[in-house]
Amino acid sequence: MTVEPLRPEDPSDIGGYPVLARLGAGGMGQVYLGLTGGGRHIALKVIREDFEGPTALARFRREVETAERVRSRFAAAMVGAGLDAPPYWLATEYVPGPTLRQAVAEHGPLRPATCLRLLAALATGLLEIHRQGVQHRDLKPGNVILSPDGPRLIDFGIARGEDQTQITRTGAWNGTPGYVAPEVVREQEPRPASDMFSLAGTIAHAATGRPPFGGGRIEAILHRTLNGEIDLDGVDPQVAEIVAMCADKDPAKRPTPEELLQLTAAHGALTGDADYRRIVGVSPPMPTSVPDAVASGLVPPDRARTTGGAGRRSVILAVAGVVAAVLVGSLGARALMDDDGKGDGGGKGTGAGPGVTGAGAGASKPASTPASPRGGQASGNRPPDVILVKQPTDDFNQLHWSKADFACLPAIRPEDMKLANDVQTSAPRVPYTKSTVDVGMRFKYARPSRYYVAAEIRPPGDQQGNGVTGIVRSKPRLYPAGDAGLTLHYPADFDWDGSGSAAYPLVKGDWTVIWMHVRANGDAYYMGCDGFNVG
Repeated sequence: MTVEPLRPEDPSDIGGYPVLARLGAGGMGQVYLGLTGGGRHIALKVIREDFEGPTALARFRREVETAERVRSRFAAAMVGAGLDAPPYWLATEYVPGPTLRQAVAEHGPLRPATCLRLLAALATGLLEIHRQGVQHRDLKPGNVILSPDGPRLIDFGIARGEDQTQITRTGAWNGTPGYVAPEVVREQEPRPASDMFSLAGTIAHAATGRPPFGGGRIEAILHRTLNGEIDLDGVDPQVAEIVAMCADKDPAKRPTPEELLQLTAAHGALTGDADYRRIVGVSPPMPTSVPDAVASGLVPPDRARTTGGAGRRSVILAVAGVVAAVLVGSLGARALMDDDGKGDGGGKGTGAGPGVTGAGAGASKPASTPASPRGGQASGNRPPDVILVKQPTDDFNQLHWSKADFACLPAIRPEDMKLANDVQTSAPRVPYTKSTVDVGMRFKYARPSRYYVAAEIRPPGDQQGNGVTGIVRSKPRLYPAGDAGLTLHYPADFDWDGSGSAAYPLVKGDWTVIWMHVRANGDAYYMGCDGFNVG
């Protein structure tokens, strides 16, 4: 698993545990690599400051309670937590390895035999936590870490025990579109069988590399979940049969974990699978002290002194048996967004891919000084209409979405990885035939203030030429308050003097949508990429 250096704003220690590196962003906060007094690596999840409202804190407390009660070799074990005062934190074992989502994105769909063995391992994990009276409620590829000694279920942020109160408000539900079960959407009543439906979507993604119920708007994904069939096109018949059973609309007809284990028992252990071992690989060594982390470039040199011992305030210690389980490793970082859409993130069409900022081919001429009100003279914190995409690279110029890959390639790094991982995007997922199209983006959890966003749309590559690229940009739009997100209409929102080109009609082929954050001076930075196919 790739770790990232600490930033100036990051803490030196959390709850008395020295912080060695960043691991990524969890659903409600930042995850760090920490070290116990005994020299074991742990994952430290810290709730974000803007999530310290009553509902978010209640959810975090429930995550701590759930993590404390779960005893399973298929779940990241709890080490301790701090809940008395901010910053609130949770420490779990550090689990080396990629998430299932990351592994599929890098290596492609898993072989049928590997899918069946993974299915058996995850069914065993669900069986163990269900027997302890806990439902996961957000099982998906981003919440499964593939460690050398088997998969781990992570992120129990919305898990619930039988004796825990649901904190979802009336008319809402928790889960990830494409993986959440129909009865949860309809009735807000998750049950153990709901985890089996999520398991079906997780294995379908592993077998196809595609979202189990397609992408696009949240409403469209949920409609297909309620009324359509899970995407098993091209899947091995034996895998497809079992997954289809788990994805039955009627929870009473889904197999139990015990029944799944009977169906998959003949396929052997996942850890003995050659493909699984190849995908997991060998985890790089982690720093064993703060000085080691400084030497590795993960910790700034001015933090070379270690924090005092393992004294922790406001700590809930796990029982001795749980602490012993920590020997294996951590909560691990997820690449998001998740979540989730690209099948993983709550409602993404395709997730925001990592990327570097840049200016695309055929980009509009940079306006160092906006020339006129029509050109977009900046007012207050509002950026000018004509934007300048910063740090142009060949990768950015070549960036495109393809139906075949169901992704944007090449992969590039965004301005803010943490915020980009929270981005969900939407665009049509079936071959599109209309003359106009809506594209959208939203933050799943973040609520940035005075945050401006612009989009660039690129037509199919074979349509560009003769000096008219068809690559057009919208004016910057203020990201709205609330949960609705931002929707742009093509070609209407891309038909203006500073768009950079004439907007093409929606000709056949793969279209690319690039989302950018625009600062007050008009500088634009890559956030993520999406796309759609016109049939």
